[in-house]
Amino acid sequence: MLTLHSVAKEYDLRPVLDDVNLALERGLRYSLSAENGSGKTTLLQIMAGLSKPTRGKVLWMGQPMSAKQRGLVGVVLQSSFLFGDLTAHENLSLYATLYGRPGPHRLATEWLQRIGLEYAGNAFVREFSKGMKQRLALARAMIHQPQVLLLDEPFDGLDVQSTKLFQDLLQQSQEAGTAVFLVTHQPTEASAAHRRFTLKYGRLVDLP
Repeated sequence: MLTLHSVAKEYDLRPVLDDVNLALERGLRYSLSAENGSGKTTLLQIMAGLSKPTRGKVLWMGQPMSAKQRGLVGVVLQSSFLFGDLTAHENLSLYATLYGRPGPHRLATEWLQRIGLEYAGNAFVREFSKGMKQRLALARAMIHQPQVLLLDEPFDGLDVQSTKLFQDLLQQSQEAGTAVFLVTHQPTEASAAHRRFTLKYGRLVDLP
């Protein structure tokens, strides 16, 4: 699946990531916990193909990652990638269409029900609370059944009920073979991972 080989990233000659090596496997969950400014978001952006490494390679099944293969990745970063002037239903339908999923309107309706936002399907996203936007962003990232999910603090802003809902959705995705890589500061979420990492001086380090 997704592999990083000797990845490094510099901004204005300042090293952020250094010699990062990682190979994701189907159905496994990975967690990353590290201090602010350590390069967590930069790493996710590189894994998602949203930023290019200064050095090193991002591979998919051993080959350079293509635009088509980037479509096999679902991403939730600090930016929701939602359109405020569209309704919740229109946002999900749009992304399902962009990913080439059949029946985008049906999928949008199904996912609004799954995340408990069916009552707000025709509301503009700009009117949503932080928690509602986070739920919709998670649905956006999962609507095309990605093979890899990259999540930056996915439960931030969610109440207990919504957190449990998405924990169950992630578990279902893993059981279907999706690899999940999440950045989290919550010990309970980190402890559920098959492998746990931190970043030290730009290097990815295994945690016990």
